[in-house]
Amino acid sequence: MQCKLDEAERYCSINSLLINATKSLASIHGPLPNLLPVLTLLRRPLTYVETSKYVGISLCSTARDIFMPHYEEKAAAARRAANASLSLESYIGPLPPSIALTLYRARVEPHLTAGCEVALDVRTDALKTLEDIQLNFLRRALRVSPRAQTAALHSETGIWPLAFRRLALALRYLRYVLTDKPPLPYDALQDSWSLAVHAGAPSWWSDLHLVGLALDEPIHIPLRRFPTATSTTALLAQLHDALARSVERAVALSGRLPLLQRRLAHRSLMRRGAPIPLGEVCAYRAYLDLPTQRQREAITLLLLSEHPLAVERLRRQKTPPPRSERKCRFCLQPWAVEDETHTLLECDGGPLRARRDRFMEEASAIHRALPRLQFRLSSNALLDYLLQSETLLPLLATYVADVFSLCLSTPLLLPPDSNTRSPQGVTDRRVPPELPAGYRQ
Repeated sequence: MQCKLDEAERYCSINSLLINATKSLASIHGPLPNLLPVLTLLRRPLTYVETSKYVGISLCSTARDIFMPHYEEKAAAARRAANASLSLESYIGPLPPSIALTLYRARVEPHLTAGCEVALDVRTDALKTLEDIQLNFLRRALRVSPRAQTAALHSETGIWPLAFRRLALALRYLRYVLTDKPPLPYDALQDSWSLAVHAGAPSWWSDLHLVGLALDEPIHIPLRRFPTATSTTALLAQLHDALARSVERAVALSGRLPLLQRRLAHRSLMRRGAPIPLGEVCAYRAYLDLPTQRQREAITLLLLSEHPLAVERLRRQKTPPPRSERKCRFCLQPWAVEDETHTLLECDGGPLRARRDRFMEEASAIHRALPRLQFRLSSNALLDYLLQSETLLPLLATYVADVFSLCLSTPLLLPPDSNTRSPQGVTDRRVPPELPAGYRQ
């Protein structure tokens, strides 16, 4: 090593370059010798350190993951940026989702993805803190609780899960190196590929291979075949398809997202079973641009199952009752489960029926064919149609918000075996004579 340093001194003296010896540090990666060698540069002994920063990336010589300090620093910076962005609400009021997500892309995501072309996520818990910051920001932007399903946060905002986003940026950088062939990065890529293939040693190329296999929907990056710009472009297309499958599968397997599941089922039916493209699975939705906060929140809570209906609120009890026992508090019918479709389109309870009739009258004035569709379509299909109609969406959002307000002012029906207070904190325990047998409010 001292010979290398002497050679660097000679090269700099010949080429009229200056070395800042006071800023030069030494670090040993691997087993430490019993006696540390004395290394000098310009006759100054170098200081040995455990952690140092090189080209903006912090490296550590004593941790199993040499990039651990880099992850910690970027997580702290991203958290500060997220808190500063969201603190605007203290001065200007609630941020619309479009503005909040713009702030995320401009101020938060650059920290969450900083150095991802070099620091590949091979450590299983490397992304945990960064992912928590991303998910917390998306929940705040949509104004939903920590219970909100992760897949819905991505499918409704168009923000990629961090593991897919960081790998996509790494592959795009790889394509740039293979296309433009900048000398140093291209030589480093060749050395990394040679180490992985010929020596069987860990390298950047082998780490990239492992990161692809670690995704929720794995993609195979051939280890022994040297990449080309064309093959890397194909890998990026595979990554898009894998992300679409990952989000689609997470929504389909959820027990709390019936409206999103029906949306995906309809898209799949329209494509006759062909894969749904990423732009339809994971996209920024039109309802996030509704004119008032009340309208935006109503549709968001409805789609993400964060609403005050019994089918969701009773799920949060210590011992959740079966779905069939989550009865409607308005019509009090023993067969009626208080879910999204029943409450919005089927319930004959007095206040709900009057509000729904007014909504249908106003909507029919805009959409003349709506009464005919109401007669021909099932309740589930009609609700799905209303949610997809941009012309009727503002009216629907106001109607949904009014229904949720009625729910918040009316006590839930608690099943016979429930000893828990209403999840909404309502203390009225009067039992009307028409309640289903054994139920109470």
